[in-house]
Amino acid sequence: MELLLFLLLLILPLGMQTVGNLSHKSYLLALLTSCILFAMIWFLRGMWKGLRDRINGGNAVMHGVILSILCLLVNGGFTFFFRPVQAADYRTFFQVAKDLSQGFHPGMKDYVAMFPHILGYASFLSLFLKLFGQSLAVAVGVNVVLTTLSGIILFYLVYRQTDLFSAVLEYLLWVLCPSKMFYNTMSLSEPYYTFLILMFFLLLRQSEALTMKGGRARFAWIVILAVVCGMILTFVQAARPIAAIPIIALALWCVFLTDGETLRKHRKEWLLLGAVLILSYRVGTGLWRSYATEQLEQAPPSVPGYNIYVGFNLETGGSYSDTDMDLLQSRYFGEYERNAEVAQQRMLQDAKLRIDEAKPVMLRLMLTKLRTLLGHDEGGVFYAMESLSSGLYSACCILSNIWYYLIVLFAAFGCMAIGKRNESGSALVWILFAIGLILAQLLVEVAARYHYALIPILLMIAGYAFDQSAKQTNEIK
Repeated sequence: MELLLFLLLLILPLGMQTVGNLSHKSYLLALLTSCILFAMIWFLRGMWKGLRDRINGGNAVMHGVILSILCLLVNGGFTFFFRPVQAADYRTFFQVAKDLSQGFHPGMKDYVAMFPHILGYASFLSLFLKLFGQSLAVAVGVNVVLTTLSGIILFYLVYRQTDLFSAVLEYLLWVLCPSKMFYNTMSLSEPYYTFLILMFFLLLRQSEALTMKGGRARFAWIVILAVVCGMILTFVQAARPIAAIPIIALALWCVFLTDGETLRKHRKEWLLLGAVLILSYRVGTGLWRSYATEQLEQAPPSVPGYNIYVGFNLETGGSYSDTDMDLLQSRYFGEYERNAEVAQQRMLQDAKLRIDEAKPVMLRLMLTKLRTLLGHDEGGVFYAMESLSSGLYSACCILSNIWYYLIVLFAAFGCMAIGKRNESGSALVWILFAIGLILAQLLVEVAARYHYALIPILLMIAGYAFDQSAKQTNEIK
């Protein structure tokens, strides 16, 4: 069921944005080009045997090192030669990070109090600004390093689930992802929290491997990994409030999708992992709220009322609205003694009225938001528009979409390959996380860049389509 839902959530927005949007033929052109490339690659798979055997017989560490160097050079080179004007949101991230690096409270603390995720990423970035200087180049360099570290994790996870050839191909595709290159030139949180999510998946797989081993020592290691996982999700929540999604995905996998005999045999390990993880996460978020309260001089809001309010704006299809932002700042926040919690609660009440008004066209709104979120991959180019000529902007959009549609096609085939294998390992948590993130995004403000964290998931699932090793077991290496 989860595989079918994932496939639907992938293919439906792609079809709406391309075949269902013929007034903008560039999307259909990008899809047709991707289909041709996909067919060529799929047809040539049989001719790769010699290359596949050579790579699979090679040293995995050496391949990973070479690809990591390539990732640093390609993405670092792009950010060196292309330095776009920063969008307003990204200037805010950077300014708050500068203030923190100098030991000051954020200069825009009232605004940041409404959107405390700004503080989460800015606090991380401020550590590097303090060490290396208050230059945008530092933020860009951190993005490139995080991109490379994410690539290493992708390489490792795909290698362990499939084969070395698939891992090499997947890492190479990550290196060449066009939208990621554009995002790396900006001061934004996506590379940071995406890396943290991948770290969570990596540690989860290590925990899965530990449950299969004997000895009392495994319980100590499971506790350590669970504590680290909880802290990682604390940092995710601080930078982007989505930490509940991987926790729910893990719980659903353990209860419904793991092999029943395996779950019964190792239930003590999984119960220990879950309990310690949640405890660690609760302690971490408590510490974070205390820090945020000190920095912002008021407690961060407990509900994203504004984001839900915007998410059901019929005029903008659930996307950003200047009118809604003005309403938040001038009315709700200003009238209630500049209290972020009260303002967000009030907006939540009004969001409920908006939801009632949207009920007659709710399905259409959800489809519109789904298309905005997953219909294309132009977000990185869009935020660099001011620094590109019109012709170059169009070309970069088409290139980004060709790459994205190709990966979606491979991910769809990879999903079917997972189904054929009767996979019950922790790789299913990736799919549950992707489903959860997509569905959660339909409840709040939507933008194309919010699918950034899904791109590595698509690549990992695509690894199953590249794999021809015909593994039929969930071997833990």
